[in-house]
Amino acid sequence: MNDNLAISSSKEILGSMDNCTKCGICYSFCPVANATKEFPGPKYTGPQTQRFRVIEDLEEFSPDLCNGCGVCTSVCPNDVAITDIITLAKSNLKNKNISFLQKILNRPNAVGKIGNYVPFLSNYILHSPVFRYIAEKLLGLDKNAPMPKFSGKKFERFAKKTHFSKDKPNIFYFSGCSVDHYDYKVGISALKILDILGYNVITETGLCCSLPMLSSGEFDSAKNRSKKIIATLKKKLNQVENIVSTSTSCSLTLRKKYLEYLDLMNQDTLKVSKSVKDVCEYILENHFDFLSKNINSINIKKVFYHGPCQLKSHSMGFPALEIMRLIPDLEIIISEAECCGIGGTYGYSKDKSYISNSIKKNLVEQINNAKPDLIICDSETCRWNIEKSTKIETVHPIQIILNSLDRNLTNL
Repeated sequence: MNDNLAISSSKEILGSMDNCTKCGICYSFCPVANATKEFPGPKYTGPQTQRFRVIEDLEEFSPDLCNGCGVCTSVCPNDVAITDIITLAKSNLKNKNISFLQKILNRPNAVGKIGNYVPFLSNYILHSPVFRYIAEKLLGLDKNAPMPKFSGKKFERFAKKTHFSKDKPNIFYFSGCSVDHYDYKVGISALKILDILGYNVITETGLCCSLPMLSSGEFDSAKNRSKKIIATLKKKLNQVENIVSTSTSCSLTLRKKYLEYLDLMNQDTLKVSKSVKDVCEYILENHFDFLSKNINSINIKKVFYHGPCQLKSHSMGFPALEIMRLIPDLEIIISEAECCGIGGTYGYSKDKSYISNSIKKNLVEQINNAKPDLIICDSETCRWNIEKSTKIETVHPIQIILNSLDRNLTNL
């Protein structure tokens, strides 16, 4: 749970390299190392090379091949923060060169705003084979990368219609770039459920957590943006006690990454960190009894649930899965794959798409064998990747949970 979430400074993260015994467990579980021989593995790229980085600036390329899934850290028996060591290395590479494509991908809020001026035209262009071919040749954007569709301002318009009552407690919903610009149905479902549970939901569009910047090593730009986000959320905490998010990436960033990567070890950042919850985690902790009494069966009989990498890094289990198990007569097939391969923005690059596609084969094969009616996943980029790869509708767990509740309960 959030109170037990381990948070370290960058100094402590780098210091954890001394715990590495070179056992090789991280290598055997690493999806990237199993997909390409170009990547020497987490142990070598993380703690082993870090011992030399403290002595001199190295010209190296292996950190950029890491997709940041966090599997290596989760299986390490000695608590070495392997993924974080590699991410910190990306920001300090002597030969660091963040491509123009990556800089575009690092700014999803700006891309979303531009695309949503005329969403119909933007979607037509973005999904045009001609445009994708040109973008691959000029920018290195994989022509088969899973692109979402711009949704206009559907979430923002819906959020403005919400009603407030003096008798209800307030809660802040951090929608993030994906809901603001693409996955509006996820945000609307979250607002409806929080209304059913008795909250006044305060939200604000246009807030980007900057995780793509952090993941690719663009720390200077990320630090400026992160300070603004913390200042905004700190003000919100004058009205609410908790901040919830439907994006496992956003919530993990707000809870840990500003502190660990950027060393923003101040009272405001710590207060925001302790206030952030994954929406399903929050609901499970505070409203399990209500759900157990009000959840009904649905028309869907079989679903496939994939817990994304970012969710596993929260160290809170699978709260969405525990809630979905309350739905009567629902068969849930649980993914055995460690990673879907997309790695946030990792799989969008033509140079890395072959690694991403190799990693996802295991998951796609499991889904094809299971033949589910619906796929459930907590992470937006994972959902987009899985749906494109399987042609099966893939939704956030909050959507199926809302579907199981009596719609008469909501005022929205």
